[in-house]
Amino acid sequence: MPDTSRIRVDLSAPTQAFRRFWRSTGFSPGELLLEPEMQQTLAYVGGVPNRGIEYMRVHYMLDLVTATGFGSYDFSRLDAALDIMLGHRIRPFLELMGNPSYIYTDFNDVKQAHHWRDFITELAQRYRARYGAEELRQWYFETWNEPDIWWKLGGETGFNNYYDACSEALKAVDPELKLGGPGVARRIPPIFKSFLAHCDTGTNLFTGETGVRLDFISVHEKGARKHAEDLTPNSLSIVRHEMMAVDYVREHHPRFASLPFINNECDPQIGWHLYHTWHAMPYFAGLAAKIIDQHQRLMVDAEGVDYDILSNDNGFVGHWGHRTHLTYFGNRPVKPAQAEHKTDIAALEARRANPEPFELVKKPALSVMELFGLLSERRFRLDDQGLDPDRAGLGAIATAFGSEEERSGASVLLYNSVDRIWRSGEAKVELDFAGLQPGAYALASFRIAHGKGDPFTIWEDLGAPDLPNPAELEAMRLAQEPALSVEHVQIGGATAGYTLPLDMPLPSVALVALVRREGEAPGAPSKLKARHFGGLNGRSNLVLFWEPAEHRSVQLFDVLWSGSENGPWQVINPVGLLSSVYLHPAEAKGFYKVRARDLFGRISTESAALEV
Repeated sequence: MPDTSRIRVDLSAPTQAFRRFWRSTGFSPGELLLEPEMQQTLAYVGGVPNRGIEYMRVHYMLDLVTATGFGSYDFSRLDAALDIMLGHRIRPFLELMGNPSYIYTDFNDVKQAHHWRDFITELAQRYRARYGAEELRQWYFETWNEPDIWWKLGGETGFNNYYDACSEALKAVDPELKLGGPGVARRIPPIFKSFLAHCDTGTNLFTGETGVRLDFISVHEKGARKHAEDLTPNSLSIVRHEMMAVDYVREHHPRFASLPFINNECDPQIGWHLYHTWHAMPYFAGLAAKIIDQHQRLMVDAEGVDYDILSNDNGFVGHWGHRTHLTYFGNRPVKPAQAEHKTDIAALEARRANPEPFELVKKPALSVMELFGLLSERRFRLDDQGLDPDRAGLGAIATAFGSEEERSGASVLLYNSVDRIWRSGEAKVELDFAGLQPGAYALASFRIAHGKGDPFTIWEDLGAPDLPNPAELEAMRLAQEPALSVEHVQIGGATAGYTLPLDMPLPSVALVALVRREGEAPGAPSKLKARHFGGLNGRSNLVLFWEPAEHRSVQLFDVLWSGSENGPWQVINPVGLLSSVYLHPAEAKGFYKVRARDLFGRISTESAALEV
């Protein structure tokens, strides 16, 4: 690679549709949704710009339903779990996994299969009435997670009966509800083959028809095996192994070849709960960006795969070394919550009655999703730029702001990432924007690198406190946002351009947004709400969450506080916020407002004041 890599983004060039297929995360078990640690996590995840994380896939959700017998169910806890998700703009990727009060034992028993069909029918009817038909059609319904490992209710035949029951139940409520699977852990295991064969040419248990509907195919492929050591992830192997599943479907079940394909546990290494320090570092952000780009280039562009969702399975509650979006400080033990898990309702209620104080701090794993949220749905192809990210590490994704007829700017995500964990270096880049219309522009750079958007380094420098004090928490939260710089430039001439030099450390991620000044200030945020959480050091943390107004490019948020409804008001966030969430260690009662601002400093009308 040359000493300086030149990346040209021509705003007059044609674009292609760009699916935001990375918009999902997940965790286990579902009971966490009823506890404060996960509920605060949801605020951070749901606040990612432009619904950059739209779906959450959670194991054992149906364990939250209790039963006194077949046909007699209490959905109240599942109601509450789904309410909290949707209240934070997160839609369920709903695994039909779990066993109400463990009354189901074997789906080879046709009576149990019929009871399950009736249960899923009741579930779908309930949530269509609760949330509306259009909302429910946006959800994904999926089979039991990793049935090649965790299915214990009747082998392959029982699994097919279970799937037929799910299919007939959802179809009876609304034929447009999406159902797929099988979300297997291993590479083309026997249950994957038998499931596809059943859906293709098997006999539907309930109708006697040949074949059962299948709306998407899901698998799990990861970059390294489960191990206590820091094994080097093989990012390309994820794509290669996914293509093995795609090729199997194309060869053996050609009528399913065009179905949407999903990897909803696309993780660098198996085992979210095993400590690997790089989970806390900018390395993880760079690797996540590279994996997303590899899927676009190698599966969507090169192989024509209808790639629907890539889920980074980082939604758990855990510490720096765990594979999570945030790090947890507190005394609650972190459990894997997978192997032979059974939901203990009594223990859950006891924890809810006496919650432990805690604190959360964002990691680069979440910050990089904020930057991906700033990419638009129209992409410039960069195939002819001479980049070789799979060998050298430097890659880029460029998208357009504005309409196809009149471009108002571009957002370009750059990453420098190699699989080898402790390798370092730097790539010099000239980002060359061409085809710009004359006018005033703002040029913003958001950076994640060592010392930038890197709270783990701050924590280390503070002496690695297990239970940080207020000043230490403030220092980490100041460092958790991507480092931002903004400059304003005037562009003139019919074919004017602009070149931005960038140093891209290894590893790092940068999002560069070039936006022409036009229109008006952003619209006012709305639906401001707040919730108190018990924090460390005897403090109460107030988490504010709001609805951003739609905006064509990049907007930041400020949170204002006053002791009086009539002011004076002061901005309390030290840096502009990309996400529509803010944690304030509230020491006194007061009033809050939120406003948006664009990269030119134009300020929106403030939201209605909220008294807390």
